[in-house]
Order: sequence, then structure tokens, then C-alpha cells
Amino acid sequence: MNSILNNEKKTISRRSLIGYAWIGAGVIVIGELICGTFAFLWPRKKENKGEKILIAGKASDFRVGEVTYFRKERVFVERLEEGFLAFSAVCTHLNCVVNWNEMLKKFECPCHGAKFNRYGEVLEGPPPRPLDLYKLQIVEEKLVIDMGKPIERKGFEPSQIIKP
Repeated sequence: MNSILNNEKKTISRRSLIGYAWIGAGVIVIGELICGTFAFLWPRKKENKGEKILIAGKASDFRVGEVTYFRKERVFVERLEEGFLAFSAVCTHLNCVVNWNEMLKKFECPCHGAKFNRYGEVLEGPPPRPLDLYKLQIVEEKLVIDMGKPIERKGFEPSQIIKP
């Protein structure tokens, strides 16, 4: 008979319930901070884009000294007196998209203040190397850019310019 009387339900007080809720919320917040920190610090995987071709237009449509940006593809095409260059618009530091500053004639990264000259070489800032190039060909008077595999380089060489 004693065992029947001792079968009382154990209850939790409101104060304890609120305390457990605060502990649970704190664990969730700390977990999100830890996961977010590791996601930020973990290196990004390079995408394997395969073969991707961009037909930028007729070579005669580009004026000497002009830099044209293809936003969707993140590509800059520059027309020099000697010929053409096709740059990746992605900064080699942390993959931010660089902008062309027409007044200063420089590429500028808005993330960490990197600056590149008109040939994509690093002028200042943290990037480890110049902007990547894309293989460029002129086929039937049209600029054809192979964006499948960017060309990493140490610096600018005149042989990188594609002559019209």
C-alpha cells in the first residue's frame, strides 16, 4: 500500500523550466557561433566549371583603352593598342568581385582595398598574385573567351595579349 501512495508525479517548477529554456537557448547560440566561425575560416572549394564559353562580341566593337565588364560571367575584357586581355573579376585574395575605376585606370577590390593595374598586376593590398586570365581567341571577328579554367600567373607578360 505504501508503494501505491508514493507514485506521485514529479513536476518541475516554472522557475526551473525557464532556467532550462535559457540554458537551451544559450547552447543553440554558442553552437551557431562556433559553426559560423568554422564555416568562415574553412577554405572554399574551387568549382569545377568545365567548359564554359563566352562570346563577348565583335572585336571591332571594342575601343582602344576601353574595359568592358560582363557581370553575369564576372569577366573584364580590356582592349589595348596591342590587342585584348580577358581577366577574371574575382580577387585572388578572398574571392571578392573587383571593380574597374575608370578615373584611376585601376581595378579595385572593395573588400580589403586591393588595387590592380590595367594588366591585372597587384599594386597594393593583400592579394598573393595578379588577377587570373582567361584564354581568349578571335574567331570569325568575334571574341571567344574560354572560362573553363582560369590561368593563374605570376605577373604580366606581353605574350598574354591576344592580337586582333
